[in-house]
Parts: sequence; C-alpha cells; structure tokens
Amino acid sequence: MGLPMAAVGLLGAGVSAFGQYESGQANSAAAAYQAQVAANNAKIAMQNATWESQAGETASVNKGLQTRAAVGNEKAYGAASGIDVNTGSAPAVRAGTEEMGLLDQLTIRSNAAKKAYGEEVTATSDIAQSQLDTMQSKQASIAGDIGAAGSLLSGASTVGGQYLKWQNQFGTTGT
Repeated sequence: MGLPMAAVGLLGAGVSAFGQYESGQANSAAAAYQAQVAANNAKIAMQNATWESQAGETASVNKGLQTRAAVGNEKAYGAASGIDVNTGSAPAVRAGTEEMGLLDQLTIRSNAAKKAYGEEVTATSDIAQSQLDTMQSKQASIAGDIGAAGSLLSGASTVGGQYLKWQNQFGTTGT
C-alpha cells in the first residue's frame, strides 16, 4: 500500500511542478505582451508629438498669412476711404494688428510645443513601463522554473519520507 502511495505522491509532485512551470510561462507571456503594448504606445506618443509640432507650425504660418492679409485689407480700406495710410493713426493700427497676429502665432507655437511635450512625457512613461514589463516577463519565467523545481523537491522529499516509513513498517512486520 505504501509503494503505490509513493508513486501517487511522485505523480502529484510532477503535476504540481508542471503547473508551476506553466503558470510562470503564462505570466511571462502576459508581461511580454504588456511590454510590447507599452512599447507600441511609446512609438505612437512620439509620432503624436511630431504631429503636434508640425500642426502647430502649420497653424502658426497660416495665422501669419491671415495677419498679413488683414494688414493689407486695413491699408486698402483706409486708402479707399480717402485716408492717408502712411501718416497719423493708420500705421499704428496696422502695427497693432501685426503685433496681435505675431502674439497669436507665438501662442499657437507655444500650445503646440506644450502638447508635443506632453506626448513626449507619455512616450517616456510608456518606455519605462515597457522596460518594467520586460523585466517582469523574465522574472515570471524564472519564478515558474524555480517553483517547478521546488514542487519536485518538496514532492520527492515527502515521497521519500513516506517510502522510508513504509519500508520501516514493512521491515518490522516482515520479520
């Protein structure tokens, strides 16, 4: 009766070890997947940062063109109204329009730079998360191997102890 129980104990230790190993492999695969997701998110965030910068520059150039058109319209309307566009308040009005347009351009560029910076910060965070997940993946695999070895050793120790008990019992009864 003791010998079959030892075999069952060994089988149980093997199943437990296999479960530990598979659990480690599954955890490793899940962490590796998360690492890849984070790496992909970092790439997307960096691309978004580039696009934000480009969009800000384009919007700034467009605002500059609009401002120049507005200044030209002011001069044309003033001239059409019979105002001397080169003296008095007319040049000051146009200068104010140019300054406001320049301020708008700078604001557009500043906002785009802030958005791009936010995307870069996100990318940096995603890169760090990817590295952490990669490390977790490696550790999960190692932990699964160690857990499997521990299950085998624990099972072998238990079975060995039961076998010795069985031998002592068999040896005493058989004599």
